[in-house]
Amino acid sequence: MTVSLPPARWNGLTIALHWLAGALILFLLAEGWAMAHAGFDAATTFDLYQLHKSFGFVVLALTAARLAARAAFTAPAAATGPSWEQRLAALVQASLYALTLGAILAGWLVVSASPLPIPTKFFDLFVIPNIARADNAVFAGARFAHALMAYAIAGLVALHVAGAVKHHWIDRDDVLARMLPRRR
Repeated sequence: MTVSLPPARWNGLTIALHWLAGALILFLLAEGWAMAHAGFDAATTFDLYQLHKSFGFVVLALTAARLAARAAFTAPAAATGPSWEQRLAALVQASLYALTLGAILAGWLVVSASPLPIPTKFFDLFVIPNIARADNAVFAGARFAHALMAYAIAGLVALHVAGAVKHHWIDRDDVLARMLPRRR
């Protein structure tokens, strides 16, 4: 019987999907905050909302691809350290996946249930169908849930980054290095 050891690092596809999704999630968080708080004129705000919705669907596809990659490829061994730290890391990662999916679905519900019948055009290429009919109560609830999940994602991203930095600079292990693209 042959026992296969886990790989020393994440595979290239998982790494690429992680960094691309991470960058787009940070962009969506910043853009979402700017749309709500920066006080842009109506035309700029409309364009930002359309861009936000399109990139939200890109992140939805990337998240599905990331979950498929996680299922298809063997992960590196868990970092050494206290079991509470390993459980916290697993909880943060699972929560990031769940909240990302939840925030996107809540955002889709926001635009679907909106009293303003503005179609969601994916980068002006085609219309994304609504998943609900216009309903003020659903709209308000989904909008609140979307914002709440976005703030939770921002907090978890900060915790995720803090953990990676801790592993790299304090523990001096390879946890961060095995998720970085290889240097040539």
